Amino acid sequence: DIDPSVEDTRENAASKEIFEGEIKELFTKERLTDDKAILGIDVSKWNRDIDWNKVKSAGIDFAIIRCGYRGSSTGALVEDPYFLKNITNAKAAGVNVGVYFFTQAINEVEAVEEASMVLMLCKSKELDYPIYIDTEGAGGSGRADQLGKEMRTKVCDAFCKTIQNGGETSGIYASKSWFDNNLIMSELSDYEVWLAQYAKEPTYEGTYGMWQYTSSGNVDGIATRTDLNLSYHDYSKGWKTNGQD
Repeated sequence: DIDPSVEDTRENAASKEIFEGEIKELFTKERLTDDKAILGIDVSKWNRDIDWNKVKSAGIDFAIIRCGYRGSSTGALVEDPYFLKNITNAKAAGVNVGVYFFTQAINEVEAVEEASMVLMLCKSKELDYPIYIDTEGAGGSGRADQLGKEMRTKVCDAFCKTIQNGGETSGIYASKSWFDNNLIMSELSDYEVWLAQYAKEPTYEGTYGMWQYTSSGNVDGIATRTDLNLSYHDYSKGWKTNGQD
């Protein structure tokens, strides 16, 4: 049996990057005055049961739903136990959907294995948003925590290429410092970027299509604190990866 307390150890790296000017309150209405910004959330089993009709009524247009993860200790591939319920009910409520997978791959072979699992889980799900690889730390003791920049870049490239070969748009989720220090972004320009940085304005100098700006959102229909995101592309209307912001 898989012990989630040992295996499911995604670390919210963006929270470690909070600096002076951090969002103390949510300025959602002001941010939506940007005519390109679309408000969305990302969720996993940690958000427990969700009333997706209330979420939609609260003004949420899209949700990036975790479909699974690789165990930080054993390396086992695990489907998020809320994935099927979340994606089915979100779509039924009219919320556009994408997915993410928390990687602990230590080489390209494992990255392809992860992406293949994601494609299988998403078969016939009619995604509106990209499939993202979530690359971040697992508390320092995760099996992939000590990867070098070159191998970590190869892992992301192999995952994203496999997703695109499967006919889906692919992308990479990470914090600003992770993009800056742990990946060679010049080798990943073919893929979408989902930036996590909790600040009034992002300071990441690369291109990005989506910005996770807080992990402390309050959304009707969700009992827990929720990550909030702004998308600068309407992926649901046929946006395809081209490496442009």
